[in-house]
Amino acid sequence: MSKTLVATFRSVSEAQNVKRQLLSQGYTDGDIRIVSNEGEGAASTGYASGSSTHETGVMGSIKHFFSSLTDADENDRDYYSQGVTTGGAILSITVPDERVESTRALLDQYGASEFDRGASAGNARTLRASAGAATEGDVAIPVVEEELRVGKREVNRGGIRVYSQVTERPVEENVQLREEHVRVQRNPVNRPASEADFQAFKEGTIEVTETAEEAVVSKQARVVEEVVVGKDVTERTQTVRDSVRKTDVEVEEVAPEQLRNKKTTGR
Repeated sequence: MSKTLVATFRSVSEAQNVKRQLLSQGYTDGDIRIVSNEGEGAASTGYASGSSTHETGVMGSIKHFFSSLTDADENDRDYYSQGVTTGGAILSITVPDERVESTRALLDQYGASEFDRGASAGNARTLRASAGAATEGDVAIPVVEEELRVGKREVNRGGIRVYSQVTERPVEENVQLREEHVRVQRNPVNRPASEADFQAFKEGTIEVTETAEEAVVSKQARVVEEVVVGKDVTERTQTVRDSVRKTDVEVEEVAPEQLRNKKTTGR
């Protein structure tokens, strides 16, 4: 067995967002219907927008919608028609019996609300996710509370880049260099020749060489400084502030004359 849940939303975008959530829960396009007054004329999803040639647009869409619900009455049609024509939307979904409560909670979580009927219309009826009837037996109302969980992740906060390059600069040093020069000197002599003179009195060659020192340049590399790159690790405590939500359930007593006796619509 299945039932039809009906929810009202203040805008078409809210209804479309809930539809996407329902599709992700395993429902199909054929299970979900949306009636709205978006754009020119009535916009209807899932079925024809008019019930006859005499009633078209949003009024025809709503009449056709409620004609498929055997227990719908004229008051329902008037209420929903007023809400839709002022920019709201109606969403209905066919739900298996075992998923009624969970789907009802999902509709409520994603913004199902009442239409603003104005002060002259009396108190607006709350139809957050109405299945069309009072529920028999126990009803489980989920109380949802968010918990704040704080984790950690590493992020890149930049750093340093070290470049090394070779440059040149002129330098100079002083060095003492020695040079030899051959000197030839002729001195006039007038003396008798000795035995040594006669021994040197023959042909021959005497060579005398000159020497000189020149600068020799060599280079030696020496380490004069070290650049050490490292990281220091520190820890700090950060206070994370956020807000969490929870479901607050209020129970109030309702007088018998305020209750509407409607049967749950089975589909």
